[in-house]
Amino acid sequence: MSKTLQEEDTNSTLFYARNEYYIGNFLGSVNFVLPEQGTASTELLSYMYLSYLAIDSGRLVASYVKENNETPLLAFRYMHEAFEQPEKIEDILSKLMDKVAIDEDETNIWHIATAILYCYNNQFENALKILHGSNNLESMALSVQCLLRMNRIDLAKQLMGKMQEISDDHTLTQLAQAWVALSTGTEQMQDAFHIFQEFCEKYKPTPLLLNGQAVVHIGLERYEEADAVLREALTKKHNDYDTLINLMVLAHLTGKSSETITRYWDQLQQFFPKSEFVLDMENKSAEFDKLCSQYSVKKKKKKKKKKKKKKKKIVY
Repeated sequence: MSKTLQEEDTNSTLFYARNEYYIGNFLGSVNFVLPEQGTASTELLSYMYLSYLAIDSGRLVASYVKENNETPLLAFRYMHEAFEQPEKIEDILSKLMDKVAIDEDETNIWHIATAILYCYNNQFENALKILHGSNNLESMALSVQCLLRMNRIDLAKQLMGKMQEISDDHTLTQLAQAWVALSTGTEQMQDAFHIFQEFCEKYKPTPLLLNGQAVVHIGLERYEEADAVLREALTKKHNDYDTLINLMVLAHLTGKSSETITRYWDQLQQFFPKSEFVLDMENKSAEFDKLCSQYSVKKKKKKKKKKKKKKKKIVY
């Protein structure tokens, strides 16, 4: 997570902890760091805390990183607080921005944490401002994700090209290529599939990599293959957010029963009640119910008016 690109020791604990985090093997990343926790560098510990946050174990971060912590690791405590209390996210972002402005952070932690929270709050332009101009591959990969969320595939491609110039075979560069290929669609989606498949074979299948494959299958209408991959992802984590969403989408596309779709929806509501997807669906459902109610009232009023008109004609 350092600001400047350096040659990596591919046999180091930092390399493995970092790489496991990138491919979505969060417990694997934690397990690499734990034996060295007492003497670990700030940068190494950062991947353990990011992994804890990714598996909804932010309380562990809060127990390790106290409020008076004077290292950039304090950023992860702030992230946990923001996830737990979304109503305070603007205040927390203000604190993080102050740190970004004044703290000499060679690890790049303050920048990454602030950008992640901006993304979490759908403020992608602000996230890009924080990350702009960095040659750090993590910052660049996060910028690619922001640009894709803003539907700026053209700019995402340009930035991905710069990542390739820095390190073409780096895990993050390969993943960025896959993300761009998925967003581009059509035949290029198969390129993304090969990247996810290669990482599954080289390292191990994770929900993140398997969902990447599933999205390709769905996009190319290979529904049986998508179902098989998503079932495998469920064995890795039974309540994975992306897996449940993709299973629900696939159920719609393949005409599965409403009971099947409802089961996935109920799980999403149970495990991720505050997630963007769930809140958005609930808001749309409420809006739909409101429109139906208004339409029903209007129809009743029209019927009453018609009855009155008939009565007048009869009297006349």
